[in-house]
Amino acid sequence: MSAQESKVSSELDGFIVIDKPKGPTSHQVDYWVRQILGIERVGHIGTLDPGVTGVLVMALGKATKLIDIAHEQKKEYVCVMRLYGDVSEDSLRDVFHEYQGEIYQIPPMRAAVARTLRKRTIHKLDILEISGRLVLFKVMCDSGTYIRTLCTDMGYSLGVGAQMAELRRTRTGLFQESDLVTLQDIADAKKLSDGGNPEKLMKLIFSMDYLFRDHPKIIVKKSAMANISKGSDLFPGGIRAIIGTPAKGERVAVISENNELVGTGIMLVNFEEIRDLKVVDFDRVLLENPGQLKQKQKEARKEAVKKPVVTKFSQNRERRERPQFQKQRQGQRSGGRDDRRREFRNPKRRR
Repeated sequence: MSAQESKVSSELDGFIVIDKPKGPTSHQVDYWVRQILGIERVGHIGTLDPGVTGVLVMALGKATKLIDIAHEQKKEYVCVMRLYGDVSEDSLRDVFHEYQGEIYQIPPMRAAVARTLRKRTIHKLDILEISGRLVLFKVMCDSGTYIRTLCTDMGYSLGVGAQMAELRRTRTGLFQESDLVTLQDIADAKKLSDGGNPEKLMKLIFSMDYLFRDHPKIIVKKSAMANISKGSDLFPGGIRAIIGTPAKGERVAVISENNELVGTGIMLVNFEEIRDLKVVDFDRVLLENPGQLKQKQKEARKEAVKKPVVTKFSQNRERRERPQFQKQRQGQRSGGRDDRRREFRNPKRRR
């Protein structure tokens, strides 16, 4: 399934990949996207510091429930490291080789998380270019890896010290630089959508199931949807088909017969061992609970009743109640009464 085929075609529930500029925080970009699209639920996957640019994946609508799952995926960066002293190229490459694999880190002082020792994996660490004391490299790492700390630690290992000079994120899981759009692109597409042409806006948004493109999938029967929406896990009787051979402990995407993402969960048994017991333990369900949906509809009707119905009569009445209009009207009335009294009394006096 290609990225183009997995785009959303109707509602704003999905992912959009922003080319974050240097300067604003990730939360500021959240706010701008929320204001441009006019939706309430917006969140980002993986915070970028104000000075960092590149891939910032935004979750829209129901996709915000999948942020923690998307955050588990690997990330790729291109970084410029500045050394505080001169080192040989061989020493530099040896240190880069040492830092591949599992490493231990403590988040930097400016990080918004607890500064506790954590273990992360560096999957790839390649030097792209060396220019004096500047080193350009690419790194593929686990989510939650601090590249600033990585540069500092490698500087200690080299014995000269180092710091991160520039950083750009080039990939978050399946989302990469070729998917990037700017905030101006979103604003232009939203304006066209408001004018009756939503196609361009829909092309910018990835559907929720795109996140699970490489995961095994379980298609559930229509009869099982109501139970799932009420919190039930998945049993063999509710399965229509299985795509792939999921193993125990592996994450799977649960899809409806209408090709809509129902939720995601963890396999409790191997594919070959599916019998009568529970198959999937859900950790995310994207279906609306029928009871909650009815309650929302009831509240919406109540709000609609509270809103006054604006008619031509009510507008005229509101206008008549304005102070300046009442003074003018009172003056007109008093003047009219005096004229009528004079016209009425004059004939009597003549008689």
